[in-house]
Amino acid sequence: MPNSEMIIAKERKALMKLMDEGPFKIPSRRVDGNIIIATWNIQQFTNNKSRRALQYMADICERFDLIALQEIKTDLRGLSRLQALLPGNYRILVCDPTGNSERFAFLYDKRTVIPTGLVCEIGFNVPAKTHRGYQLHRMPYCASFRAGRFDFVVVNAHIYFGKTKKERTQREEEINQLVKFIHRRSKTERNKVFDRDFFIVGDFNIEKEGDHFFNALTSKGFVMPAKLKTLKTNFAQTKTFDKIVWADRRSFSFTKKINVVPFGRVLFRDRAPKGGKKEISDHLPLWAEFEINRLTQELDQIINPAP
Repeated sequence: MPNSEMIIAKERKALMKLMDEGPFKIPSRRVDGNIIIATWNIQQFTNNKSRRALQYMADICERFDLIALQEIKTDLRGLSRLQALLPGNYRILVCDPTGNSERFAFLYDKRTVIPTGLVCEIGFNVPAKTHRGYQLHRMPYCASFRAGRFDFVVVNAHIYFGKTKKERTQREEEINQLVKFIHRRSKTERNKVFDRDFFIVGDFNIEKEGDHFFNALTSKGFVMPAKLKTLKTNFAQTKTFDKIVWADRRSFSFTKKINVVPFGRVLFRDRAPKGGKKEISDHLPLWAEFEINRLTQELDQIINPAP
């Protein structure tokens, strides 16, 4: 009977094959040539993950330049243990707990992506006299980065879910308010904002193409790959919860490569139920690849400026 180390080694090898071959192949990372951005809701991520689960999670995260994480709880020991299993070039940005005692984090490879100064939670202006106004239940986490010649801002969000009609209305309002806010920033003159190249990633709890929440997200012209309308991102692959969208700009280009990592197909096969939903997460990592503009493309933009 194989021992635990052998089981884990075989499953790690199967995970490598899943990410290297076939329909779920992840592109190779190329310094200053491309960037692979991922988003992952790691269910109730505290110090509750086994070393085995964390090793699998590290093997997945190592395939990406930048990973936006959601649902990290107040205890950061699990996140610290995950970082320790990654190569030493991976760094973390993490926020204080927000709604539902959850944190957001960015995990990034400093060889290919560097922070450029902006790190904040997105809070909306409220009147000074009343100190009252609309805010999202979990205040999105925002940071600016540079990859090669490309500067950009990533907004990491986890939208309220809710089950009743009133709560579902709140879900739609959260998406509406967030998209309107980022849309204004992306249209502001260059010298008045930190950067206008915005990516919005995370768990939007969008259940199907064409629902109210889907429409709210795309109503302001943000680009969302056609595949994301139907790509299932939860563990059971029945819901389209997670998204990667962006403001349409000429400083980068989408390679049309986007997918999930369905780790349940190869991991924790010795457990019941199989797959690792209980051990890892009820969401799958979602990733997308983007080409970074060359110098000649930057010069073309100066010669033929866009509005």
